[in-house]
Amino acid sequence: MGSTTIIRGFKLSVATLDAFLSANNVDETYGTPPFYEHHLEDKDPISKLLFSKISHFDPNADKNKFRVLIPSIEGIGRAKTAYVAYAWAAVRVHREVKMDEDLPEEIPKGFEELRQEILSYSGKGDVKEEDKVQEEGKIGIYLVVTYNIRGYYGKEFSSKEGL
Repeated sequence: MGSTTIIRGFKLSVATLDAFLSANNVDETYGTPPFYEHHLEDKDPISKLLFSKISHFDPNADKNKFRVLIPSIEGIGRAKTAYVAYAWAAVRVHREVKMDEDLPEEIPKGFEELRQEILSYSGKGDVKEEDKVQEEGKIGIYLVVTYNIRGYYGKEFSSKEGL
């Protein structure tokens, strides 16, 4: 089935993300999305790494806010673009997005420092110029689609939501 997720965060190349992960002894993605269902179960080593970096700046940060999303679609090869989110809202069929609640504009403590640390790997010779994405590091609101079993919707939706 897969998932659609609206995020606030920044985009970067998979090559930069993988260089950061490798330097921190976490398995590289090679453009394959992590199993998002593991995110909230503390089974996702990438989310755990992001939170460990953030918690140096804010020990009270919500560990469930920080995650990596990598787009994927059936029949297309591995992605070259990844996203690091500090807020996200999953969409099953449709939903009202409450910007102040679901995707607050305020950037959490430590997120900018995390962004700078991750992006520093694109300039260390670990990432070829052709592997970088346009506007690498740009903070914004993004919609990410992830195909099949690697998608995750967050909390279960009730039938009251209707179609």
